[in-house]
Amino acid sequence: MYLGLTDAYKMEGEPYFNFCRGGYTVEQLQEIDAYANARGIELRVNIQVLGHLHYLRRHGCYEDLFDTWDSLMVGKDEVYEFIDKMLATMSKAVKSRTIHIGMDEIYDLGLGRYLNYHEYADRKTLFTEHLKRVAKLAEKYNFTCEIWADMLFYMAKGSFYGNDDAVIPQELKEYIPENVKIVHWYYRKQADEVLGGQIKMLQGIGGDISFAGVASKSFGMAPANQNCIDTIEQQMRVCQDVGVEHYMVTIWSDAGAHCSVFAVLPTLYAAAQIAGGKSIKDIDKARFYELVGAEYDDFIFLDRLNNPFNKELPRKNARCYWGFYSDLFLGSYDMLLDSKSNEAYAALVPQYEAIQGGEYQMMFELYSLYAKVLSLKMNMGVWIREAYRKGDKDLLRKYATEDIPKMIEYMKVFAKHYDEWWLSENMAFGLEVHHLYNGGQMERWQYVAKRILKHLADGHPIEELEREYLPPSTVEMITEDNCFELDKRKLISYCGI
Repeated sequence: MYLGLTDAYKMEGEPYFNFCRGGYTVEQLQEIDAYANARGIELRVNIQVLGHLHYLRRHGCYEDLFDTWDSLMVGKDEVYEFIDKMLATMSKAVKSRTIHIGMDEIYDLGLGRYLNYHEYADRKTLFTEHLKRVAKLAEKYNFTCEIWADMLFYMAKGSFYGNDDAVIPQELKEYIPENVKIVHWYYRKQADEVLGGQIKMLQGIGGDISFAGVASKSFGMAPANQNCIDTIEQQMRVCQDVGVEHYMVTIWSDAGAHCSVFAVLPTLYAAAQIAGGKSIKDIDKARFYELVGAEYDDFIFLDRLNNPFNKELPRKNARCYWGFYSDLFLGSYDMLLDSKSNEAYAALVPQYEAIQGGEYQMMFELYSLYAKVLSLKMNMGVWIREAYRKGDKDLLRKYATEDIPKMIEYMKVFAKHYDEWWLSENMAFGLEVHHLYNGGQMERWQYVAKRILKHLADGHPIEELEREYLPPSTVEMITEDNCFELDKRKLISYCGI
């Protein structure tokens, strides 16, 4: 089992490392490790030794270690002293001598402050130089390192896995240290021949390859169990065909960790069943109930927050997220929504309320309360803008005096329950962010209602509504069924936050 830490741990002599972000102490990690070992489970940690460390940059004591906003400075001796501390900490924390060191998604490697001190160097040179130095440090602690594979593709083609014709130069093999293993990851379906071809390329330079799929909880409040299960089944089959023996299921908490980690239990259970030889249609749901104390299909039903019309979706989407955060006056992605979205979410409320969730009842209640908020919020912005354009004062008054106040009351109940749920699953750190966003939503909705009433009283135009309405401009063509926009800055305001 892997414990994804990134920088969520404490290091001796580094008081600002993970300061106020809820990191584990060495003693806590040792306790987790002992618990796992007693049950025959090897606990491996996943840290980062190059990118994904931007939270450290807020502390001036780490500024000189960085090349770009997110990645460390390759070649700087102080950086390797710092990484040595990381490895020493993990060596004390867990018994496993396999450690995942990340090194993924460093697309601007060497293009920041590095150029203030060095001539330009290509990514391959910087990446492989850094990997060799870190692998050498890892030898001190008898660690075998694992790295993500995406940068190998990126260095070959200047793009991520989505470029099906990316070819990894086989000469990279000489740059992969002996104590480094490669883990290929991808979280969407690909054609069998594309996925198999990518794995074979990696096997050519790294030998024993592992693969990582996902149990997705990064698309707002909703999981994506069914999509992930379908993808995992295909990936496991291809992995078996090309000789990959180690398949892991990752769980990431991107975009604010809105979704409960337990919401993806069906994906984890299905992955285990598929690995044991079952097909999706033969999954033993009765055994899931014995283990979890709640129905498999009730957990799957949580997916409906992002799929309220129960369609066959082309890919994961984040409808409940961007629908929730789209501004009532300014609008953005809510323009994509079906005109009956409010009704669809209203229909979910009694279905969630009826679920008997056992020890997960608090989680199911949270989803019911969120669906209740969305039953008013999803189309509200579009309705307000349409009523204003038509000069329908009766509708505007109704929205300002009935619907928005009701929506705020729903939101207050949800926010209170959200606090209780968060503290039941997580450390307290991070909850302050949700307080700001949830509270900010309610404050904004109150403003909208007041502004509408003022307009109705004095006839003065509402500036935000006296403009052209444009749909989101995106690189890819999007619809409500394939949009997974998760950047609050794009959803809340066009001015930036």
